[in-house]
Amino acid sequence: MATVLPHQVLGAAAASDSRASSHFKIVESYARFFARPEVRLRFLNKTLALQAERSARMEEALGRWAMLRKYGLFERFLDFSLYTLIFREVSLLLPADAGGKHGLLGLCKQAPLSSRIFFRCYQLRRPLYVVSAFVLLAFCFAAYRGAAWTVARANDYLAGRYKSVERIYAGGDEKVAAGLSEHLPSYQPEKVWLVEQGADFERYSNGARIINTFETANRPRRYLVYKPGGTEAEGQPQTAPVGIVYHTSESVLLPFVAGNSGSIEFRSKNLLAYVRDKKSYNYVIDRFGQIYRVVRDEDAAFHAGNSVWSDGRAAYTGLNESFLGVCFETKADVAEGGEQLTEAQVLAGRLLTQVLRSRYQIDDANCTVHGLVSVNPSNGRIAFHHDWARNFPFEAMGLSDKYAVAPASVAELGFGYDPELVSLLGGRMWPGVAAGEEEFARRAEGQGTKPEELRGRMQKVYRERMDAQRAVLRAEKLEERESSTAESNDPES
Repeated sequence: MATVLPHQVLGAAAASDSRASSHFKIVESYARFFARPEVRLRFLNKTLALQAERSARMEEALGRWAMLRKYGLFERFLDFSLYTLIFREVSLLLPADAGGKHGLLGLCKQAPLSSRIFFRCYQLRRPLYVVSAFVLLAFCFAAYRGAAWTVARANDYLAGRYKSVERIYAGGDEKVAAGLSEHLPSYQPEKVWLVEQGADFERYSNGARIINTFETANRPRRYLVYKPGGTEAEGQPQTAPVGIVYHTSESVLLPFVAGNSGSIEFRSKNLLAYVRDKKSYNYVIDRFGQIYRVVRDEDAAFHAGNSVWSDGRAAYTGLNESFLGVCFETKADVAEGGEQLTEAQVLAGRLLTQVLRSRYQIDDANCTVHGLVSVNPSNGRIAFHHDWARNFPFEAMGLSDKYAVAPASVAELGFGYDPELVSLLGGRMWPGVAAGEEEFARRAEGQGTKPEELRGRMQKVYRERMDAQRAVLRAEKLEERESSTAESNDPES
């Protein structure tokens, strides 16, 4: 057992006497709230007795919480305990009638100002709690808004300062992409194969690495193939992808600098989660050049919408079903004539293109971009979605320039454009549009009809193709339901 020295006992006793004297003075100041001597005495004795009991219990607890005495917290706790007792006892002894309360107000003026202030705060404690909560919420909201404003201003500052470090393929400037492609190996299908397959990745002989951590399933591919200009489908519905459509994610981009690495990675993961949820693309290439498979190759992704393409031998309508969707995490600033890709994205896009072309024997003619295939059937216009409607680095991807090709939407089906689209694309359409208009005019002349009449007939052809494609998808869903019903009714299953 620890030995208690005499001077320690005397010191503790002195501190206790001093504390008791101080508490007596505080309680006495509140006793003046009451006019009758017997009420004052009852309030004084009861409050001091209860406080003495609490002090004794807290003294016992000091053995376990010695730090309270060391840092002076014990005295603060005792004072707080005393005031709670005072306020409780004062409230219990308040007169019930209005006259008594009015008289009490006069007596309160005899009490010290500090006592009156503390008691008034105690009486108004509940409204004060509500006000304090509102003040705290207002402070938190103001802090959040201030932080958001600061971050936004910082991003704008960095974007303006470091814009020059971003790789921008400006309109008409093909030297950058061409120069890069000169130093890259040409596409050779026989040299592209799967080398290694893990639980969440695939590695290929050309260096491509495809990550599967966000992979998901969707409805199986099923589409019809037409002869250019025809309405009768050739053969049975097809299931293998026949082409690639390249997209931009239209994400908000941070400056591509080392200090933003964590934030860039965070935004990429959010984009991938969104694409997986919406089943938007088969592949996404993030800003660090990482290739992610999202919707499986054998399933359709919702990437192309109303769309048309032809390689000269066959025509395809509704490219969700027939083409793979590859999305680059970038933003198409077409109004400024610039679309941004990092060098890592260009290299990754080239490698992925080689992998997909080799796996599915995809012809170069069927590797195109969303802006060249998208149409709006409601007004007969092209480039309803205009991502990569200009400035896609086809050559750097190992592909021929599709901007020089007459799009089937114009040359075959007679879709047009308006001044708003021309303005959006920087004041001029891509060269293939003019070639498509000339080809459509020659077709009308060869058939002895006006372009407007031929355009009306071909718009009907487009609608018939879309109706046939929808019928194929409905039949597929019906087959799935019948198969599921048969399995559920099978007693052996």
